Amino acid sequence: MELTEIFFRLRSFIKKQRGSYRFEINQSHSLQKDLGIYGLDAVEFLIDFGNEFNVDVSQFEAEKYFRPDGNYDPRIIYRELTVGMLIESINKGELK
Repeated sequence: MELTEIFFRLRSFIKKQRGSYRFEINQSHSLQKDLGIYGLDAVEFLIDFGNEFNVDVSQFEAEKYFRPDGNYDPRIIYRELTVGMLIESINKGELK
């Protein structure tokens, strides 16, 4: 599958999972900061993503990328997971 096709399929998946955004999703968007995906929603999103795109997400450490639901320490800096990184994981077949 070519990059453009993967990107459009992933973008459609995100919209199906999360609804529409007021902006056009691009590869540089962060799932947490830009798309508002965090906590248990992030875990569910990643499981569904793995199933949809046949990507192994079992080794992915979501707690390093997504803040928890509810009260959290705003001083903690989380790594970024972008739409582009998801595309790379589709090509590799795994997200680590």
